[in-house]
Amino acid sequence: MRFLATFILIFSYLWSIDEYDIKNWNDIGQYNRICSDNVRELFIKNQNISIANIYANACLKMDKINELIIPMVMLYSTKDGRENSALYSTILFQKKMLYLALVDGVDISYIVTPKVNYILSTVFDKFVAKDYVKSGDIYKMILGENEKCDLFIEEVNGIKQMVIAIYRDSKIVSIKKYW
Repeated sequence: MRFLATFILIFSYLWSIDEYDIKNWNDIGQYNRICSDNVRELFIKNQNISIANIYANACLKMDKINELIIPMVMLYSTKDGRENSALYSTILFQKKMLYLALVDGVDISYIVTPKVNYILSTVFDKFVAKDYVKSGDIYKMILGENEKCDLFIEEVNGIKQMVIAIYRDSKIVSIKKYW
């Protein structure tokens, strides 16, 4: 029995993650490893603001914006933390309002939010400004030179998802789904 307990302790130690691992993953762009349950549990348990912010940025890069909620609440003790928290809450707000407009037909044309360098925010701003061409249920927007996107709702297994399909030189380069 003692051997088994020792083995479990050694095994869990070898597979545990620490702040160094997370910062290393961030440096090499392994955002999917950072935006995980293990990292979330670590920063919650240790109340580590630095890791919470790295986690939130990684989740943002992975388009898992619902994961921003916990770090958003934790980031209040410094000026940078509060700014990042405001950025994350803006993105979540924009997602919710855009979804509400597309699914339920709610008018959001009067809403003004801070400018954020994130695709969902760009689409939100264009939608609110009515800077699109509507073709059926698809909102077509120009993002930049040779870059366009389509915004539409797709139902999968009874769940309505907001989809942003991004095109560069008329070729699809990315599909982002939110609900």
